[in-house]
Amino acid sequence: MPGSTLMDAAKQKEFNSLTTRPSRPAMNTETFGKTLLELYRLARMAPMQNFQRLALDAISARFDFDSAWWGMASQPPEGELEIHASLPYRLPAFYPGLWDEIKEQDTMADAAMAEPGTCVNFGRKQLYATPGLASLMARFGITGCLCTVTLLPELNLMAFLSLYRMEGKPSFTEHERRTLQLLMPHMTAALSANWMLHLERVRSNSASGRASLGVVDQRGMLYVADQALTAALRLEWPQWQGPLLPEALVRHLRAGTSYRGQRLSVRLHPVGNLWLLDLRSVSHVGRLSPREAEIAQQFSAGSSYKEIARDLGIAPATTRHHLREIYRKLEVSDKAALAHKLMDMGDDGDINVEGLSIFEELPGAPMGFGRLPVG
Repeated sequence: MPGSTLMDAAKQKEFNSLTTRPSRPAMNTETFGKTLLELYRLARMAPMQNFQRLALDAISARFDFDSAWWGMASQPPEGELEIHASLPYRLPAFYPGLWDEIKEQDTMADAAMAEPGTCVNFGRKQLYATPGLASLMARFGITGCLCTVTLLPELNLMAFLSLYRMEGKPSFTEHERRTLQLLMPHMTAALSANWMLHLERVRSNSASGRASLGVVDQRGMLYVADQALTAALRLEWPQWQGPLLPEALVRHLRAGTSYRGQRLSVRLHPVGNLWLLDLRSVSHVGRLSPREAEIAQQFSAGSSYKEIARDLGIAPATTRHHLREIYRKLEVSDKAALAHKLMDMGDDGDINVEGLSIFEELPGAPMGFGRLPVG
């Protein structure tokens, strides 16, 4: 039972009074259309870390609910249902942890996953049919719920959304159930578009457009990526299939450190409770030792063997040996080709993830949840 971290009765009563909203008319064709327009406007304009909250704000202005839970989940064939990135809306941040303690008794989640794409409507009787789910619902005064799941088979993930009503509100109607069923695919598509546009905005702020970008959660679950990301990952891990990042990257993600391998370098940038991956191929120049890189730069700039040797305090024969290795690694045969390759393979520079509070109008990225080739 999840009683150890629950709010006491007085705080819970105050919480319920703050989250309960006045009733609103049922959404009609006109308000449904306006809601879609607002969702896709937010997808273009909202910062990635705020999009889900702002989207639920927009929906709650036209759809009567008191609180919600929206996120991503997965369930291996022989494993338990697991929540990844999620937003408890007008609920405490620890709500997912409380649910995790009673998830085996969540008949609502079972019903939603049994019919993906279909919204299920649970009233008080169904919500209080099992002790675990009843205890969670009672603590937050929830007496009605709409729940729907959208499968994302390419990522072995599902997007889920639960809308809740509290004590004193009428049950959700069949019209409201069908409305959410129609709305959920648009919400998932808008979330995907928002993340992809964030990647494109970050790319436009980088020193060059060579980075491959993706969004993962703290466990290394890949949610969305540009077209080049999976190809870049397979440069380093040819057998990688996804959707979880390779274990070596997950270790660096947990430590918050950059990764540099034989063919790939990866930098990690926190964005809210998610992470932005910045992947780049390691060029031949990147494989030079510091001494070799210094000799290559001086030689391509016109210095002779003897000048380089004198400047570095080494023998001319040592300089010639280093240059042979440099030519081999860079696959060049003369000074002109060396200079050209050094210029062409300069550092791509850091990407900038700051100052992205408002998005500009940007072209849609070519890959979202539905077309990410990780299988």
